[in-house]
Amino acid sequence: MYKKIGILALILSSAVYAEEIQSTKLNESVISTENFETSVRNTAANITIVTAQEIEKTGAKDLVDALKNVPGIFVKNYAGGIKFDIRGLNSMYSDRNALITLDGVPVTSTQVSNIPIETIERIEVIPGGGGILYGDKAIGGIVNIISKSAIDKKNYGTVYSHFGSNSEHKIGFNYGTKLTQRFITEVGYTDYDSDGWRRGENFDKKEGRFKAKYLLDNGDIEFKYNHSDNKTYKGIAVPSYILDNDRRNPGSLSKSKNKSNDYYLKWKQNISEDTEFLIYGNYYENKKWLFNKTKDSFYRDGDEVRKYVKAQIKHTYLPDSYFIAGIDILKDEVKPYDTSSKFDTSLGRYVKSGDSTKDGFGIFALNKYSVGKFQFTQGIRYDYADYEFYWRNASLNAPDKRGTKDNAKYNDYSFELSANYLYSETGSTYLTYTRAFRTPTASEIYYTRNSERLDPQVQDTIELGVKDFFANTYISASTFYKMTHDEIYSTIPPEFIGMVNYNIGNSERIGAEIYAEHYIGDLTLKSSITYLHHKVISGKYSGSKIPSVPNWKVTFGAGYDFNSNFSVGADAIYAGNTYDLDDIANERKEDTGEYFTVDVFSQYKFNNGISLTFRINNIFDEKYNEYAGFWDDNKYGIDQRHYYPAIGRTYTAGISYSF
Repeated sequence: MYKKIGILALILSSAVYAEEIQSTKLNESVISTENFETSVRNTAANITIVTAQEIEKTGAKDLVDALKNVPGIFVKNYAGGIKFDIRGLNSMYSDRNALITLDGVPVTSTQVSNIPIETIERIEVIPGGGGILYGDKAIGGIVNIISKSAIDKKNYGTVYSHFGSNSEHKIGFNYGTKLTQRFITEVGYTDYDSDGWRRGENFDKKEGRFKAKYLLDNGDIEFKYNHSDNKTYKGIAVPSYILDNDRRNPGSLSKSKNKSNDYYLKWKQNISEDTEFLIYGNYYENKKWLFNKTKDSFYRDGDEVRKYVKAQIKHTYLPDSYFIAGIDILKDEVKPYDTSSKFDTSLGRYVKSGDSTKDGFGIFALNKYSVGKFQFTQGIRYDYADYEFYWRNASLNAPDKRGTKDNAKYNDYSFELSANYLYSETGSTYLTYTRAFRTPTASEIYYTRNSERLDPQVQDTIELGVKDFFANTYISASTFYKMTHDEIYSTIPPEFIGMVNYNIGNSERIGAEIYAEHYIGDLTLKSSITYLHHKVISGKYSGSKIPSVPNWKVTFGAGYDFNSNFSVGADAIYAGNTYDLDDIANERKEDTGEYFTVDVFSQYKFNNGISLTFRINNIFDEKYNEYAGFWDDNKYGIDQRHYYPAIGRTYTAGISYSF
């Protein structure tokens, strides 16, 4: 009898817990798609949200740990930086085909790598979405990182630290205070250092933060400033004769320094009960130094500067029906430090390097109309981009173009049509068509074969998806077809003279993503399957697969809460084989990139605000490579396949105190 009562109690508790999870999952707030809050259930997209609680529970030390299990996305920790591949657009070019935003502002991979995981409130991953709101570069999808905001509280803060393998250690703090009834300030600092997994490597990052928020009657004004100071000593890809003997051999060390300043200002206001207004702007500068081996010192390489402003208004004209309109302005600059004219004896004339700039302007409108259980969305966007640049003085550019100034202009439209059907209290299914495009980046446009003009990359996507609760299981699934016209690709030629950019023709991607969470009392099981068929379908490389993009990704995770204080868990990931990064013709074997890794983690939270975490990544020390390429090895006079080895087994322990 007691056994039956126990079983009944377990079933009832599981049902209650599942109901709580159900409400949380379906009503979880999403802002990436509109910049105004909506819910997961009311969004026609396959959304994954990772919260601060989940990040802390798994002991994630960076964004790679936090996002590696998300379906439809591959995230890599490459040479101290973070790279994303969303739906097969290649992680090495994540800055070009996937839009990474911090609080709605587009950011670079350098900025992303500097974000302390402790400052993140949540991360929203939306594969294939965002073209209307953000336009250029949202062609693959969006990873929107939402930082923790200043809290309306007299005094609060967190002190945190972690240490681990390869002499890795991090220490930092946040402290906030409410100075008046309306004015809140917060300061923070993080110091990170690691020797790296390969010998001789070192990654030194320092980041300081300041926030201020002024509370209005029906809105707020928020200001943020971040300063980062990085020094990186990283290994390079090495040939097989080195890798086979010693995976930790760095080959030679590439050394660089970066100092950046990032300013952000936002004003959010409820104009009336039915109308919301939002405007925000960002100024970002990154100063770069490279290392001269001959002089054994760093030298100024140049600057990156970005200016961004977005303004939006939302008006609700019927229950669950509204209209959004807005504009955004972007200026990207790549500024070499040395712009003096130099005489090139091979050309018999002076050549010059100078700033490459991209001035972008976008205007967009989106309407969402709800009738009964149906939600219909229509969106349109117009973008214009104006470039001024100097052709790179390199051998693959046309001789008459090298070191000369030029300009280019692009304009195009993006569209979105979607229908979302709320067929039950928990379930919804959607059908979406989007047309998105991207123009070249400021650093792509000036180096092509024979100085050819790059065509814009245009993408049409049809997606069908469903989200629902079945018993104690949450399921989100989607299938999609993507046709990309004039895909822009980059590769390192045999001459090994930087990345050369070109249009490879049209390509298609057909995929499916399934994610499930199953709740059994205090046990949570997570699993996902991502399948992607991809190939070039026109031009010189017709029939080829996209390099460095696997067909399969499978994940499984389990987490158990012993009580409200103590939890343990594990994640397993499988990824399939790929072609080499530079093998767009698929001339070599499809035999790199495959791996199966297992991570384990635990957390113990004391009642006094102290939290302890422990994590082991790649516990079985799986040996695989982040990417491979085929480059000329002058030392031995033969061609050698080069590899960038992935990190082996690592340990991390962390402690934090919040008040």
